Amino acid sequence: MTDIADRPELAPELRLVPHAFRRTFGRPAAGVWYAPGVLNLLGGAVKVPAKWGAIVAGDRRDDGRLELVSVNRPTERALLPSDDIPAWAAGVEAKGGAALMCSVDLPQGSGLSAAEALRTAVGLALHDLAGERFEEPRPEVLDLPGQRLLVVDTRIRRPEPQVEQPYVRGTDDLGAALTAYHHAQNPDPEQDAVVQAALAAGARGASLLIDPPGRPAVALVDADLVPAVKKAITKAVEIPPRYLTIVPALFNTVALR
Repeated sequence: MTDIADRPELAPELRLVPHAFRRTFGRPAAGVWYAPGVLNLLGGAVKVPAKWGAIVAGDRRDDGRLELVSVNRPTERALLPSDDIPAWAAGVEAKGGAALMCSVDLPQGSGLSAAEALRTAVGLALHDLAGERFEEPRPEVLDLPGQRLLVVDTRIRRPEPQVEQPYVRGTDDLGAALTAYHHAQNPDPEQDAVVQAALAAGARGASLLIDPPGRPAVALVDADLVPAVKKAITKAVEIPPRYLTIVPALFNTVALR
């Protein structure tokens, strides 16, 4: 059987991680698993995937321990269970023996829940390697023709946790719900500046995003207004943000064996 790392029909990013696994562990990976970054709107009540996410490649370990190595930080290995876990692997649960090479192409705190994407990809790998079924999350289907979700990474990172306040959704209008959610929270000044600038520039709605340690935000924008909203936000803040534009779609994970 051809090693996944050597299959030219696969996307380069799906071959890169098993190639790194083979270089590190000296053997082919048994599989490759992908999970998208997730935009958690309204405190996670609505989940929207992005094309950026987490990829893991690996195979089983016979000792029942979970070994994680990062393509991005190869010197920071994690061997679970352990009390000494690098920050990039925080929250990953050891539920089976495996050696996994991990790649996450999202900065932590950027608004797309990089840690959640990694946890999902690792969970998919562990279930698959154990011959178990993995239950994928079932997102709300969004019908938003001609609209975009503009994710704004303010580049602000703070160690203090941002605590989510209770919120009850009172409307099916996503734009109005986002703005109402924002007003129910305690945004940092940078998040509030983004939201106010987006609304003033014509966004249908906007809110902060809870994605520690970052202070990101999101706006629901008509596709033709995206450039104007970006320009207004950039003008309203001191540090030029990073932007990701998402076309709402269904949640999708990938497993290759």
